[in-house]
Amino acid sequence: MKEKVRAYVQEYHMLEKGDKVVVGVSGGADSICLLFMLMELKEEYALEITVVHVNHCLRGTEALEDERYVEEVCRKNGICCMIYRKDIECIAKKRKQSTEEAGREVRRECFMDAAGKVGGAKIALAHHMEDNAETMILHLARGTGLRGLGGMYPVREIWIRPLLCVSRKEIERYLKEQGILYCTDVTNFEDIYTRNRVRHNV
Repeated sequence: MKEKVRAYVQEYHMLEKGDKVVVGVSGGADSICLLFMLMELKEEYALEITVVHVNHCLRGTEALEDERYVEEVCRKNGICCMIYRKDIECIAKKRKQSTEEAGREVRRECFMDAAGKVGGAKIALAHHMEDNAETMILHLARGTGLRGLGGMYPVREIWIRPLLCVSRKEIERYLKEQGILYCTDVTNFEDIYTRNRVRHNV
């Protein structure tokens, strides 16, 4: 899998020597895999990696445990970690959005803020093949043009998606083979969010 991701990164020119990269890490399998993949490429590209973890303050002690886990992984690997705590439920009410939509917007805002603080950073997201398929289905359901039918882009401005070439099963297999632990968000199994309904039922 490492070579597959490296080839994908090279194909789309995602990284250059000396790049600063802000990595969104929730603590789940996908983002933990992304972090370890970038650490594998760190020496080759002389990367300066900064992890950003956004605590949505929706799951109480579980969310704090995820936060602490991400901090611990970063501490053990000498990676700078920036924590953002955001009351998504309150923000969603103020913006008149669903918690899903508000959470997505706030995460992007936090990543952009961190990239600005780091200075000239790229932002790496952990979307994989199934995420892309779900996105295309959601676009179709809502109505879309050619851009929406194209799904997620491997590279778009400062945003990069190194795992878009691999499946969730490949991610889980890699983590198991490497003995890397990750957190599980129980809300991922609920159908209260639109994307989850697509994931579980479509």
